[in-house]
Formats: sequence, C-alpha cells, structure tokens
Amino acid sequence: MAMTVCPECEGKVSDKALACPSCGYPLEQQKGGSAWPGVFGGVAGTYISAQALVTIIVGSIMFIAFAAIMIAAVLS
Repeated sequence: MAMTVCPECEGKVSDKALACPSCGYPLEQQKGGSAWPGVFGGVAGTYISAQALVTIIVGSIMFIAFAAIMIAAVLS
C-alpha cells in the first residue's frame, strides 16, 4: 500500500482509497476493480457502522426520555 498526495488538500492518501479521508476529494477509480463502494456526484460515500447507528438511536431515545421527565417535573 503506497501513500499518495491528495491534489485538493495535499494530505496523505492510500493508493487504494476511493476518496481523500480528510477532504473527501474523489480519486481515480482503480482499473479492473469493482465500483462498489463508488464515488457519487464527486463526493465519497459515507458509511456508518451498526454499532454507531445503535448508539445514535439509543442516545436519542434517552435524550427524549430525559427531556420528558424534566418537562414533567417543571410543570408539576
């Protein structure tokens, strides 16, 4: 795995990367490689892990529950 320089932000990027991890600048597609995950509209696709998604959902539910408790406490 060789490192190259991003033409947009001049950061170090792997030669296997589809886009720069710092600025998202799309890099050339590898010849003979799969287009998945692709770069759409000049912006690298963003992926989220299942653990991060669960954390966001559980955190949102806890925040809403806490807000409901605080509102009930203030109104009573």
